Amino acid sequence: MCTWKGLLMVASSELLISAAQKLLCPRKKRLSPATCLDVTVQIMAVDLGVKLALLYDSNAASPEQLQMYLNALQESGVVTNPLRILSIDGNTFIFNRATIESHLDELLQSKGLILIDVCPSKKQAVLAGFEKKTEDMIKTLSGFFMNELDKGSLVLVLGEELYNDWNLCTLFGILLGYPASYWFDQTKGFGNCLCMTPLVVCTVWVKWHTCDINHRCCLYSFSVPEELWSEVQCHVQQWTERLRERFNRQPVLTDLCFSRETVTLPSVTL
Repeated sequence: MCTWKGLLMVASSELLISAAQKLLCPRKKRLSPATCLDVTVQIMAVDLGVKLALLYDSNAASPEQLQMYLNALQESGVVTNPLRILSIDGNTFIFNRATIESHLDELLQSKGLILIDVCPSKKQAVLAGFEKKTEDMIKTLSGFFMNELDKGSLVLVLGEELYNDWNLCTLFGILLGYPASYWFDQTKGFGNCLCMTPLVVCTVWVKWHTCDINHRCCLYSFSVPEELWSEVQCHVQQWTERLRERFNRQPVLTDLCFSRETVTLPSVTL
């Protein structure tokens, strides 16, 4: 029986694509070659500590299928750390335990998370403070990780009883390591005030070179309302420098690149 171990050892683009299409294939809907390589590079970035976590949204592959793919990457040596999977309300994350725990501890100590209140009742987005509700959410999440990972769980499921009162948009921003996260009062609806608001979109790119490919991949993409940019620019710059430091400690990915553009959209879904 083929385990894909021998195939992935050579790390050629064709074999990596074939493995992803084979193992991440719900209902025979195959990923495109470019998407397969994107997924591989982003998982490698999580493994290397350059990317905090990956929110898998390339197709409807299940956590179990993702675990099979992680196993193949780990067996082949493409991934070297025991990455874990987290399921929240039908959304699946791949994360590195050491990196995520360090990140949550740092947030609790520094209270340095930028929250942007985009409730639809407001005329424009405003900065929100690091409130106790946010601190309690991070503490609960940190305790959840510690308890579940100490049990040796490969696939963690965050129950609704924990996240029911949390803003998932804020939570996902925290898990993905963004320097700023959006917040709105979800008890009053899921709309926001970002319609036709100029947004500064920050994007981070890397390249992965092997014997037969030179693949460019987006690692991070987040936005900040332009009217708040001057207030958060320093914080984003500090985040950028920390990311550059982590990137420089690894030998696999190259050509770290930061880009920024301003866009205005008729509607924004968070």
